[in-house]
Amino acid sequence: MGFIVGGFCVGFGTKLGNGCTSGHGICGLARFSKRSLMAVLTFMSTGIISTIMFPATAEKHLVTQNTFCCGSAVTLLSVVLALPGLLGYVPPMSEAKEIMDKEITTSKNLKTVPAIASGALFSLGLYTSGMTNSNKIVGFLNVKGIMDGSWDPTLACVMGGGLFVSFLSYQWVKGFNVVKNDNALGCPLTQKSGKFNVPTNKIIDAKLIFGAAMFGVGWAMAGICPGPGIFLACAGYPNVIFKWWPSFFLGSMVAHQLSMFIGN
Repeated sequence: MGFIVGGFCVGFGTKLGNGCTSGHGICGLARFSKRSLMAVLTFMSTGIISTIMFPATAEKHLVTQNTFCCGSAVTLLSVVLALPGLLGYVPPMSEAKEIMDKEITTSKNLKTVPAIASGALFSLGLYTSGMTNSNKIVGFLNVKGIMDGSWDPTLACVMGGGLFVSFLSYQWVKGFNVVKNDNALGCPLTQKSGKFNVPTNKIIDAKLIFGAAMFGVGWAMAGICPGPGIFLACAGYPNVIFKWWPSFFLGSMVAHQLSMFIGN
C-alpha cells in the first residue's frame, strides 16, 4: 500500500508544487529561491512527521547487484537505439528537405549528447550514494534515530554536495550568479541563441505549500521521489513499475485538474 499511496502523493505534490527534492532542494536553493526554500521546509517537515507517526507504512527495498545490472543494460540499450540520431542519420528524402532535417537533427544532437551524459551521471550518483535505497531516505526522515544513534545522515550529505555543485554552476549563468563573472553564459553552450530554462516564479501560495506537503507525505510512505523512481523502474523493480509509477501519474493528473480548476 505504501507504494500506491506514496506514488500518488509524490505525483500530486510534484505537479502542484512544481518541483521535488532535486528541483526545489538542489536547483532552487542553489539560486536562493525563497519559493524553493519554503517548499523544502514544508516537504521535509511533513516527511519527518509522517515517518515518525506511521513508521510501519514506509516500503523498504534494496537495489541489488542484479537490478543495477538490469538498469544499466536498459540505459545502454537506450543509448544504442539513439546512436543513429546522434550520428546524424536521416532517411533518404528530397535534397531541400534533407538539408533542413539535417540542420534540425544537428541542433537536437547538440542537446541530446549532454542530456545523455547528465542522465548517466545523475543515475550513477543516485546509485552510488544510496539514494535508490528507501532505507536511506526513511533513515534520514526518522529523526527519532538521533537519540539512539540510528539516524542516517546520508541524504543530508548527498543533497548538500549537490547543492554546492549546483551553486557553482549557477555562477556561470548570467542573471543568476551572485559572484561577479564576466564570462557568465546567456544561453547553453549547445545553443547559439535563446536562454537557460530557469524558473522565475517567486510566488509562495497555497498550491506550493499544499503540493510540497503532499510530496513529503508520499516521500515518507515509499521512500521514493521521481529520480530514483526512474532508476528503479529501469532496474526492473516490480512494485515501482506496477504500483508506484501508475499511482504517480494518477496523482499528477489529479493535481493538474485541480490546478486548472482553482486557476493558475
